[in-house]
Amino acid sequence: MGHSGPVSDTPSEPSAGPTSTVRVAVLGEPGLCRTLVAGVVAAAPDFEVVRECDGTAADLSRLARARPDLALVDLDLERENPEDEDPEQEPWTVVAALRAAVPDCAIVVLTGRPTARVLRSALRLRARGVVAKEVPPEEMIARLRAVAEGRCTVDPVTALAALGTADNPLSDSEREVATAAAKGLPSREIAALLHLAPGTVRNLLSSLLRKAGGRNRWEAVRRARDAGWI
Repeated sequence: MGHSGPVSDTPSEPSAGPTSTVRVAVLGEPGLCRTLVAGVVAAAPDFEVVRECDGTAADLSRLARARPDLALVDLDLERENPEDEDPEQEPWTVVAALRAAVPDCAIVVLTGRPTARVLRSALRLRARGVVAKEVPPEEMIARLRAVAEGRCTVDPVTALAALGTADNPLSDSEREVATAAAKGLPSREIAALLHLAPGTVRNLLSSLLRKAGGRNRWEAVRRARDAGWI
């Protein structure tokens, strides 16, 4: 495993790949998706799946003993701020725990929601790659090989989603209110925190809903965060 290079939106031309078998762990919810992903990885001659797990503390302890070189983490393990949960919850607990348990293991994120926020969070936690679930199996394997060779890589679907993020349409006041709303504060507390009239806060939240979309403030906040607006 070498040092990571700059993020690339496309893999290099096919090469002989790593000279030794790369030990891979696959983290995901038990079921068909994880089994299929593990099967695709195991079918590559230069990869060996040494463990499948669901990200619990006990599983991560056993995974650490397996000493994988690379871990492919399905972000469906992480709660992506659904409406009935606290929108401020950090949805990367499994990745952070994996980083702590196996610090030398390269991490590749597999996501069904390729957004600017996913890419930004992955890089912040020093993941080596981001792969959208919609890419074909051969593309995923090419990305894993790039990481195994010591490079960082992002598939085109995720890269285009990040690059295609629109310019931030929120005003400074709307961003401040949205950031406060992301902490779960009611309108009155937001008004007191930002020294605004309650009516002004309601108007700013209505503007946020109109610009970000969504059925309620939580969904609007989530969309704004995914787009990198707040």
